[in-house]
Amino acid sequence: MNYLILVLASVAAYSLSVVSNLITTKLGAIRDPLQAWEILNNVDVLPIRLRARIFSTLVGIANPYSRSINFRITELRKGKTCGVLRETKEVSNPFQRVHAGALVTFGETIGTLALFTLLGKKDRAILTNINAEYVKVSRGLLTASSIVSPIKDRDITNMTTHVLIKNASFETVVKVTLSWKVDLSEKQ
Repeated sequence: MNYLILVLASVAAYSLSVVSNLITTKLGAIRDPLQAWEILNNVDVLPIRLRARIFSTLVGIANPYSRSINFRITELRKGKTCGVLRETKEVSNPFQRVHAGALVTFGETIGTLALFTLLGKKDRAILTNINAEYVKVSRGLLTASSIVSPIKDRDITNMTTHVLIKNASFETVVKVTLSWKVDLSEKQ
């Protein structure tokens, strides 16, 4: 019986790596995160939780530092991203709270994905400033969300996006503000 479980686990791990390699090969460095999300959601043989794990792994390939926190993207739409981060030993500080660096990384990842879903193929956005306001002690399961309004003025050069990170009681624990230098070269 144990041998069968080992074989099934090996097949699942191999399948996961094949799917991940296929998607990263097809999409490069995930220039369009919404396209990768939709491709994964159209693969009906994968359980929904596994799709979120694969997508988060792909985000980690595109942004290696985000791999240091074990987060999951739960929703991705044009201009909106939501994700979860569970408090673990790896993201905790010595006081058994989620480390400030992990919170900023989580907020930056969520805010970046929300903005990048609105950018065209030739548009560019460079993060110039991050500001995190720590409102409350962060423990347990955390949920982050960012909503970015559609870009109407294609001549802008600076943008600001916001990310709210909340605890399991839906209390805001961190407000992250991201400032961007943008180059919107492609007309949409």
